[in-house]
Amino acid sequence: MKIQNISTLIGAATAAVCVTLATTTAAQAQVLGPNWTYTMDSLTDGHGEYNTVGAGSNYEMFGMAMKAQNGIISIAFNANVALAGNSIGWAQDGNIGWGDVLFNFSGKSLKDASAAGQLFGIRFADTNDSGVAGTGVFSGVTAKNVAAENSGFSTFSQYQSVVGGTNVAAANGSYTGQLGQIGYGGATVAEAKDYLTNVNGVSQDTSYGQLNSIKTGTKVGDINFLGAAEIASLASGFAGLGGVGRTTVGFSFSQSLLGQFMNPANAVITLMEECTNDGMMLKATLPSTVPPAEQPVPEPITMIGMALGGLGLVKGKMNQRRAARVNA
Repeated sequence: MKIQNISTLIGAATAAVCVTLATTTAAQAQVLGPNWTYTMDSLTDGHGEYNTVGAGSNYEMFGMAMKAQNGIISIAFNANVALAGNSIGWAQDGNIGWGDVLFNFSGKSLKDASAAGQLFGIRFADTNDSGVAGTGVFSGVTAKNVAAENSGFSTFSQYQSVVGGTNVAAANGSYTGQLGQIGYGGATVAEAKDYLTNVNGVSQDTSYGQLNSIKTGTKVGDINFLGAAEIASLASGFAGLGGVGRTTVGFSFSQSLLGQFMNPANAVITLMEECTNDGMMLKATLPSTVPPAEQPVPEPITMIGMALGGLGLVKGKMNQRRAARVNA
């Protein structure tokens, strides 16, 4: 993934935001810092109920943004999916919405890390089909797939094939004459498939096997949703990069909730919709929250003692010189 710094401020004058844009060419981890880093997804791979993709689809995801500052991690998403999900009769509960955010520090594939209970998960949409109660940050997470009960795609390959033959619709519903193309934001399609389907290094693109929701986990802390002003600024930033989603949602949490990974660590972060009709993936390096070690500064009383000791040494040498002249 190629990182490109943008020196200009994107957005309206009243909602400007300094950004870093990530475009996918190779799998390099983004080093998170105090400015928002935007990772844009394919704009034509969110398959909707009317067999469309693009801005006219109710399930198009446009991008995600992250930053890390003073021990706080903030994440935001831009999509056509409301925070409470989209009401639709095809789902068992009448609603299809967001899955959960999954953090993986293990270096393993998503399925392998889940089997070992090595994931962190964030549930931010309390209407989804997550296996945990309430919103927040969870550790020791195992994950599950909830696409079957949400009338979703059964495999990665099925999703890729269907999107590639689906018409792109503009925001007003008119067709553009183009066909969809899947993407995962911070990873190539091949990298995403390996990460999402591999088990012990071998692809197992099994039926309803893509993990998009927390199955089990222990809550370690809460999340705080971003305020209206920051959401408006983020929406302008996304729009300047082609993200015209109807919803921008964002939240923050303490980096200390990630335990031993609160210091510099590489994470693979994924978010897919409950139906797996769209998803995003990002590789990020979290900054250290511990300041560099500083050399101890001598206290004033110690410095005074050193000065007096130096004066005593000088006085002793002067007395020795006087004694030598008298004896000469």
